[in-house]
Amino acid sequence: MPESGSGSAETIDALELLFEAPGLPVYPLPSLLQRLYGGEFGLPADLLYSNFVTSLDGVAVVGRSSGSTLSGKSRADRFVMGLLRSGADAIVIGSGTLNASPGHVWTAEHVFAAAAGAFGELRQALHLAAWPTLVVVSGSGEIDLNHPGLLHHPGLLLTSDEGRKRLGASARHEVISLGPGPELDPVKITAAVRQAGHRMVLTEGGPRLLAQLVGAGQLDQLFLTVSPLLAGGPKGEPRKGFIDGVDLLAGNEPPWLTLLSAHRNGSHLFLRYRLDEASAT
Repeated sequence: MPESGSGSAETIDALELLFEAPGLPVYPLPSLLQRLYGGEFGLPADLLYSNFVTSLDGVAVVGRSSGSTLSGKSRADRFVMGLLRSGADAIVIGSGTLNASPGHVWTAEHVFAAAAGAFGELRQALHLAAWPTLVVVSGSGEIDLNHPGLLHHPGLLLTSDEGRKRLGASARHEVISLGPGPELDPVKITAAVRQAGHRMVLTEGGPRLLAQLVGAGQLDQLFLTVSPLLAGGPKGEPRKGFIDGVDLLAGNEPPWLTLLSAHRNGSHLFLRYRLDEASAT
């Protein structure tokens, strides 16, 4: 039976707090979530934040099931993923991430069912809907509308003029064109999500989408799991990190980040950063 705010079931060793900047927001966490996280946790009231796992040598993409492969199926990583999802009213992904996760559903309970009850209690306390809205970004409009992540709950599909024609009218989902494409403006992506009424917005990739958002100054905070794994890569075929396709050093002011907190679970590190040019604190 899944854990609730005060229950007990199969779980994980609590994360150990190594560092935390003063003055971070605090949620009314159910006791279970506070115990597992190793202390208090909260997010600002208006935030675009991301979550990625990377190997120690910076690899973030190794094909399908990248997260499980790179984290070593770490339950602590899945718990943190669930905690971050439980505070989101929308989750933004690219169509590549959707296609690479054929059985996935973007909810907290899907990745850490042992705390399903506690995640639900937190969402109620934050006055959030039972499930976050899944936002899928695709310039081409090639989105599988029968994917489990889109099958049972209304989603928001952001695409181009041609993609809008390809998707046609959808009875379940809102489809918005952001222009002629094929590339979509990351500022317009953020604006469309905000105009749909979403304020707590989590993006889980992929690396190309995250790079565009960072390059356009849209991302506020980054949550990064660093796994004690060396991934390497085939000769002549460099593997992608969690930022890809945008040269962030090309501008006069590349993004620098400020460490907000650091936790550990075994040899996994769970880091939280604020982008210094971002408006959120």
